Amino acid sequence: MTLAGHQPSGLFKEYFLEIDGFRIRYEEDGQGNQVVLLEGESWGLSKVRDALSEKYRVLAIELPGFGKSGTNTKSQSVPELAITASRVVERTVAGKFTLVGTSFAANVALWQTLQSPEMVEALILISPTVILPTEILPKTFVSANAQEERLRLLLAHPDGLPSVMTVDPELWSREQELVLRLKGHTHDEAAEARLSEIRCPTLIVFGVNDHMVAPEAARVYAEKIPNSNISLVYDAGHLIEAERPEALIDAVSTYVEHRETFIVGRGSNLINP
Repeated sequence: MTLAGHQPSGLFKEYFLEIDGFRIRYEEDGQGNQVVLLEGESWGLSKVRDALSEKYRVLAIELPGFGKSGTNTKSQSVPELAITASRVVERTVAGKFTLVGTSFAANVALWQTLQSPEMVEALILISPTVILPTEILPKTFVSANAQEERLRLLLAHPDGLPSVMTVDPELWSREQELVLRLKGHTHDEAAEARLSEIRCPTLIVFGVNDHMVAPEAARVYAEKIPNSNISLVYDAGHLIEAERPEALIDAVSTYVEHRETFIVGRGSNLINP
């Protein structure tokens, strides 16, 4: 899924690496402190990526099985996919970095942080589904013909946005089959049990009207990740970049710059853009 109204900066350079039997595509632009974006479902973070590249060195890694990378039948779990992502980073990034992921890619980013905590200096999870995803009928969500139903699940205002969103039905189906095979829509008890191990500054961003995750999920992250902030974006569903791009860019950019001194009042870890 892409945002038809957004034109990429065109400054990102495309590269490929052979890792774990995959030909992995990644793009790079910008200079300065390093930000790694894991790109999963094809709606991506193009606007956030372009905004960050104005101040930072941004590396956008396309996870195997998503976007242009072709079918992934090798990866057997989210932690295994996170290991592959870590190996890409080892080849392309020197030193510590801020790690960002959205939706399923946020789940991979969380596991990558658990596996390589010494390398991730800050973590940003946008609309993660690793904790308390809602019970959505898989066939309904995967179906390439259920455009209207998909939008109602992903957006706060589905009637107002179909004109600016496009989806490749075949790509959608392939990506969601992989997400389901790796249990991307299933509560990850192993990940929840290890949330307290995440010590780096962590921002978790949800749309207030996200139908893909139970409302209690935000509380679980806040309680179990010691140095965490929760950002609730009003008037947005699961695809925050589609509905409130400016709010998302502001939250992510500010956190990358300020981290634990992020705009939070004393005694609170909740932000509402």
